Amino acid sequence: MRAIIIAGGQVGDDEDWRRWVREGDWLIGADGGAAQALARGLVPHLVIGDMDSLPGEAQAALEAQGSQFVVHPRAKDETDLELALTYATQQGAQEIIVLGALGSRLDHTLANVLLLALPRLDGVVVRIASDRQEAFLIRGGGEATLEGESGDLVSLLPLGGDARGVTASGLAWPLEGDTLRFGFSRGVSNEITAPMVRIEVQEGYLLVVHSRAC
Repeated sequence: MRAIIIAGGQVGDDEDWRRWVREGDWLIGADGGAAQALARGLVPHLVIGDMDSLPGEAQAALEAQGSQFVVHPRAKDETDLELALTYATQQGAQEIIVLGALGSRLDHTLANVLLLALPRLDGVVVRIASDRQEAFLIRGGGEATLEGESGDLVSLLPLGGDARGVTASGLAWPLEGDTLRFGFSRGVSNEITAPMVRIEVQEGYLLVVHSRAC
């Protein structure tokens, strides 16, 4: 099952939504993100959160159109996006695209990106997408491929410690079993040189950020 989670941060234009949202996707609104979906003519199948950022008129419209609501208390330990990710995996989602995870608040943006490292997401394909950018995590012992064009940028950023045994091909500066050290900027702004980029990491967590040139 493929799930689209719409959070309350910045979202792209209509072209960006068309790039990611497909017919048959399971749509989840993380609190105020449901209003963003509704504004694009999309009705989430599920709305989850404490509803503190969902306008009353939007909630009424969603209820009238059959959206299911899972309401949590405002005093909670998880963000609405974490609740949405947890619920999606509990229901069997194997691929999750998160829209609206980035925004003007640095704390929220960082927290949303770090959610990619949730243990419960191990084995699930999760991407944070915004405009022409996407981010995903490769865990130790894993690998991934991405399609791109010349001029696209790829940044490889270790999370929570060093990423060891990093091999990456299809880039201007390839890697072969290298160590990317946590807190250093060596992996920023590599350039795609082939239609297919392959990345693997033996130990640690590696955040991959793909920025499309067009």
